[in-house]
Amino acid sequence: MSRLLKYLLYKKLIRPITRSEGSIRQVSWGVGIGVFFALTPTVGIQMYAVALIWALCRYILNTHFNLPVAIAMVWISNPLTMIPLYYLFLVSGYAFLETQEKLSFALFEKELSSFSQMESAWDSIVEATRFLIIDLGWPMVVGSLFFAIPGAFLSYWITAYLLKRYRLQRLKHRQFVANGSQPVDQPVN
Repeated sequence: MSRLLKYLLYKKLIRPITRSEGSIRQVSWGVGIGVFFALTPTVGIQMYAVALIWALCRYILNTHFNLPVAIAMVWISNPLTMIPLYYLFLVSGYAFLETQEKLSFALFEKELSSFSQMESAWDSIVEATRFLIIDLGWPMVVGSLFFAIPGAFLSYWITAYLLKRYRLQRLKHRQFVANGSQPVDQPVN
């Protein structure tokens, strides 16, 4: 399992960064924007949101970031990580908003049963939607910002630093090989 996880992390998150031909700034911005959306409760629309931001930046603001890298980063939140992340966002939002009536199973069950007891199906749908978007959604969005904003900045700076080192190391290796020498890790024939 850990071998599969390492392979997936490398293939889905690291390889798009190291194989990118964009400038370090563009790749780092792509990582930062992707991580920002990955750490928000927007699973299902994250890639569309990133593509919309990319189009806005490219065609209106006349600036660029690496779109494939940004889309790769949104997969940090996926069906496996979504539930723990969303719960963390919800708890953080409740703590920040100092909500008195925190979500418990009893409250959740009470709310759901009240929707099913409504006379009109339309009223039931409207109230259930309000509960999911306002009562759960707003604290979740607020809570996610405590992770999305620092995550975006940290991932930008870390990516810029590591990618600069990686590309410099790769350049030195290519120069070493171009000079007719063999790298230390390859056997002499």
